[in-house]
Amino acid sequence: MSQNHYAEIKRVEGPFEVQIQGTTLARAEYAMELQENHPSYEFAPVYYLPQASVDFSKLESNENHTTCPIKGNASYWNLLSSASPVGEVENIAWSYPDPLESASDLKDTVAFDLSKKVSLLRDGQHVTRWGIKKK
Repeated sequence: MSQNHYAEIKRVEGPFEVQIQGTTLARAEYAMELQENHPSYEFAPVYYLPQASVDFSKLESNENHTTCPIKGNASYWNLLSSASPVGEVENIAWSYPDPLESASDLKDTVAFDLSKKVSLLRDGQHVTRWGIKKK
């Protein structure tokens, strides 16, 4: 990990709710907000909710795995077609089951991909995802 590429993680109070077209996938009183910092790019914050707040009956783990140099190895879930009005959605959520020490606050949390018709509400207000911007 470069000293110029790092993550800041902090607990933020909610309540939070994750939905896809009216179907609730998670509800939590707080989330871990990850702000990734990079010398060349600007990242939107990502909110990780406690695993205990996620309705895993609507998700199915898959074989996809990725590696981040500042967070570690990620595992992914698909949204089951039977649990959603939009059908199956691949890689809708991810977590870091054994995060690197620098991201240890992400242990036992799950994030949802807001680019996949997922809505994240904080205190009833939509959280806007704007992606990655070149600096």
